[in-house]
Amino acid sequence: MLLIEADGKALLAEYGVAVPDGVLVSDATIGDLPGEGPWIVKAQVPVGGRGKAGGVVRCEAPQDVAAAVHHMLGHRLKGHQVDACLIEQAVMGEERYLAIMVDAASHGLRVIYASQGGVDIEQSGAAQGRLCAPHPGAVTEALAELGAEAHVVALGRTLATMLIERELALAEINPLFVLADGYIAGDAKLVVDLSAVERQPRIAQLIAARPQTYADANRKLTEGFDYVELDPGGEIGLLTTGAGLSMMLIDELAARGMKPLNFCDIRTGQMRGSPVRVMRVLEWITSRQTLRAVLVSVFAGITDLAEFADLLSTGIERTPSLRVPVVARLIGRGAADARRVLAQRQPGVFVTEDLEDALRRVQEACR
Repeated sequence: MLLIEADGKALLAEYGVAVPDGVLVSDATIGDLPGEGPWIVKAQVPVGGRGKAGGVVRCEAPQDVAAAVHHMLGHRLKGHQVDACLIEQAVMGEERYLAIMVDAASHGLRVIYASQGGVDIEQSGAAQGRLCAPHPGAVTEALAELGAEAHVVALGRTLATMLIERELALAEINPLFVLADGYIAGDAKLVVDLSAVERQPRIAQLIAARPQTYADANRKLTEGFDYVELDPGGEIGLLTTGAGLSMMLIDELAARGMKPLNFCDIRTGQMRGSPVRVMRVLEWITSRQTLRAVLVSVFAGITDLAEFADLLSTGIERTPSLRVPVVARLIGRGAADARRVLAQRQPGVFVTEDLEDALRRVQEACR
């Protein structure tokens, strides 16, 4: 999961990395600006490529800052709503690119460096990489081989220490402004490993402090399963078990011209005995007005599908916002009993074991 820039820079600063003077605002009341102009206004959304999408604006005057913040707040940028903007004093200097990431295949780290940074780094071909052992000393050796300046090499050691201690997947600075007397991190892209958050209270604190910005991560941490909103304008809500099955359904829906709303992966054992998790998913799905149908897909092994059908029925009854057709593809132990339960309690739910039947019925609902 990608942290917003303000949170990424907060972690960098905790490790002694220099960052620009800045202030985070969540409404049009700007207040005191950091330092003297010019300033850079940046939309705080957990996604890359903000500059080319209009989410990074250089402002020469205070009124320009206010206008840029007013324009960004409340609007969507690359699928994310902008709830906050970071206002920073503009920095001038030579730009570099520096990144350290986990390389799972080699059980080590990949160090990437370029003497010219910026938004077009991917297309420039200037970046070079080295694989190294997962410890700070190896990172400094790799950066020295890549021709980085002494203070950039030292910064690489700090980044590697942070990445290892915080169990990050990626730590990237682009641009890294190199000045006569040091450096400043112009941007920060830090990717956290959600499976490690229980060991990382500082990361958990950052996520919990922004329930809207990190909605999917907060859902996982509080509910214990994965629910990722793919498209806020999606038409098909998914209540599914199994990551692979969910991704397959998303591909099948998209191939037929339908717009899946979300990815969902609840283990069947997490739903036993209580309809609460079913209700949670239905509440999240029905919060989107573009919803046209709900597709339930459960492949059960140990779990009895009759019990799941009973919980699904209760979840539907307790979700008054659910006003679209529900299609349930149920395969596994107790499938016949599950069909009888749903026929009695929710006769409007179409139940099948066949994928094509389920997709066809969902497609008809969208029409």
